[in-house]
Amino acid sequence: MKKRHELPAFKKINKNFDVQKIIKVIQSMPVQKDDLREKDGYGDLVGGKCSCLQKAFGLKFNTIEEAYKFLQDNDVKESDLRNGLGGKRMAWDFRNYVKPFEEYIVKNEDGKFEVNGSPYKQIALTEYNANMENRVYNKKIPKTRLDERHYNKIKNWIKGTYLETIINSFKSEVTRARIAIMEPGAFVSEHIDYNTDYSIRFHIPITTNKDCGFYCVRDNKKIYQTMEPGSCWFLNQGLRHSAWNKGTTARSHIIISVNGQEDLNE
Repeated sequence: MKKRHELPAFKKINKNFDVQKIIKVIQSMPVQKDDLREKDGYGDLVGGKCSCLQKAFGLKFNTIEEAYKFLQDNDVKESDLRNGLGGKRMAWDFRNYVKPFEEYIVKNEDGKFEVNGSPYKQIALTEYNANMENRVYNKKIPKTRLDERHYNKIKNWIKGTYLETIINSFKSEVTRARIAIMEPGAFVSEHIDYNTDYSIRFHIPITTNKDCGFYCVRDNKKIYQTMEPGSCWFLNQGLRHSAWNKGTTARSHIIISVNGQEDLNE
């Protein structure tokens, strides 16, 4: 598989999907938890390596003022997040949100205030597959890191739906698939996920607006890209990249990780 510098920053793939069919499936799905916060979910296991991420989504405060101050003060520069994820940067700049901070603070049954909302959520379409645990891959990663390729088991509620049709339309083996929802004002900081010889990612926008976008950094230059609903784009997650929603409506994308690069030829 080609590495990050051998592939473009973005590439539109010759695939188009019916957004209304996707929305219809989502509207009829069972209640789903945020995969970034669900107990033993992918995000919970990754976040468990970093106290900052756990604080952001679980720390309880005696007063709403304390919770508000934490949101203001919580910044990736003040955390050990990069060290906790092996140099990977994964955080959200709360100070750039359009929505008031109080919308992400709730009072629990014990009278404590908790940072319980998130402007960036994920609905998992696939889950951990125990049969993948001992599989040998050409590209290996340290056992201390969670292997995204182990999350290729399609969830039961997906089976027989148009979402399964989408997943099965890729030539390469689909591993982890999810729907990412970015609320108005959300911003994902510039970061690198992993090199493209490990896995590559495709984005399929469901809902978006003119003020949503991405950029990747190549040769110290930012390459900007917008994506229209129903289209399919390769995003080179091996390059430093960022995403934002400066609009007034939520942005939702299907993100599909695949083990292989055959689909890039379409």
